[in-house]
Amino acid sequence: MTDSLQDSMRRPLGQAAVAALAALLLCTACSAADDSGTGGACTQARCDSTCRSGGRPGGTCIGDVCSCLGGGGDADAGTDGDGGGDDVGDGCDERARWIYIVSAENQLIRFYPDELRLEPVGTLDCTPTGTGATPFSMSVDRSATAWVLYGPGLFGGNAGELFRVSTVDAHCESTTFERNQEGLEVFGMGFSSDEAGGDRETLFIGGGPQLSIGTGTSTLATIDMAALRVGSIGPLPGWPELTGTGAAELWGFFPDTDPPSVSKIDKASGNVSDTYDLPIDTTSTEAWAFAFWGGDFWIFLKTLADSSTNIWKLETDDRSVTNVYPDIGQRIVGAGVSTCAPIILR
Repeated sequence: MTDSLQDSMRRPLGQAAVAALAALLLCTACSAADDSGTGGACTQARCDSTCRSGGRPGGTCIGDVCSCLGGGGDADAGTDGDGGGDDVGDGCDERARWIYIVSAENQLIRFYPDELRLEPVGTLDCTPTGTGATPFSMSVDRSATAWVLYGPGLFGGNAGELFRVSTVDAHCESTTFERNQEGLEVFGMGFSSDEAGGDRETLFIGGGPQLSIGTGTSTLATIDMAALRVGSIGPLPGWPELTGTGAAELWGFFPDTDPPSVSKIDKASGNVSDTYDLPIDTTSTEAWAFAFWGGDFWIFLKTLADSSTNIWKLETDDRSVTNVYPDIGQRIVGAGVSTCAPIILR
């Protein structure tokens, strides 16, 4: 999403994804077995080996937990079928297990957090009305469909048009979403499961008028995906980018608080808790996005001093914050991760 601390910076809300919860049943109480079958702390080599022996393409360590990729399941699980495919039985498309980011230049990119690897998907062919409208925020649902909100851009254009976007080739489809419902002209967004491990989810949004970005409180709301209608919930203490999880949680990255922070958001009221203060300078923030994956938070941030977006990782276990991928060569304004992304149930 772009914030207007300077000239309407884009705040990529995003949300926040991607590997499944049910199709990714994390092994929360066991470590991956080593080559001799004795157990031990999770290492990438042992995790990959164990998952591949079970028919998976590999795995990733989340603390002491080994999560198998490409179909989920814990590292002790055997194979129930062919070990692959678009849907591994949890209602999640394989593409829904990763984070997607979108740039101000209409580039859709798949991000593999376990490898710190970016993979181009394509150029959005959305046709927003007006002149100069550009992507503003994005979220991704369990079917791996991206939902991209457009803002007015530098040359005007209509803010608040919502498009359905393919994560296969970046093809866009227009929707019947009506702009500026409940006063939310622009917003960040993220899907969150209705219950931990469940396959039902709700799209949460946080925003308000375009001209009020970064100037105070915004509004937490939901979008009914069948009717594409907005329902307000309550105020938010700032203008966050949002991400949800398969554990039925909703989190926000608040670049406009002092200090900037990541906080858990009560989905019934908008109240925040469990705050992580961030040692990042966001005083000249130009574009930002946010996603949850593998037990940690991923922040996509560009300030006026940066030539392009930097990817920051917030480790939830030790609260450390690291710039893990500097200067990615894109100006990221939105991030989306589905509730199929790997998590650790608490």
